[in-house]
Amino acid sequence: MIKLKKDADIAKFLIAIKECKGDVFYESSEGDILNLASTLSQYVFCSITGQTDLLENGTIRCAESSDYDTLADYLYEE
Repeated sequence: MIKLKKDADIAKFLIAIKECKGDVFYESSEGDILNLASTLSQYVFCSITGQTDLLENGTIRCAESSDYDTLADYLYEE
């Protein structure tokens, strides 16, 4: 599972997503999926950043495997 680092700068992470070739998804432990290429989904994602349990239990999935390299500074593999 690929997760967001606890100390990741969320603003810079969202800017880095714009450089990705494919879609980047945040998947909550409850099964909710946000496409972080969407402005509305980014807004919802930002609203949960204050809820560390929800944020830490979610995973990040890239549609294009090369995009993991683009986001490497913000992610870790569990």
